[in-house]
Amino acid sequence: MEIEAALLGHAGVQRAVVVVREDQPGKGRLVGYVVAGAGAETGVDAEALRSHLQRRLPDYMVPSSFVFVARFPLTANGKLDRGALP
Repeated sequence: MEIEAALLGHAGVQRAVVVVREDQPGKGRLVGYVVAGAGAETGVDAEALRSHLQRRLPDYMVPSSFVFVARFPLTANGKLDRGALP
C-alpha cells in the first residue's frame, strides 16, 4: 500500500497497483501497474515513475518494472481482478 500511495503521488498517475510476480519459483519481483491520468501533461513513463519513487522509498520497494494499462480488470463484484492483470 505504501508503494501504491507513493505512485499515486505522481501528478500523471490516476490509479496504481503493485503486485509481486514470480517469473521463477521463489524469486519474486515487484511490478507496478499504472493507469495514467486523463490529459496527463507530465509525460508519465517508467523512468519518471522510478525516479519519483526512488526519492520517496527505499530501493527494495521500487518496482523493477511498470506496466501501463488503460484500465484495471475488475471482477463481477467490481473489485480489482489481480489475476487478470497482464
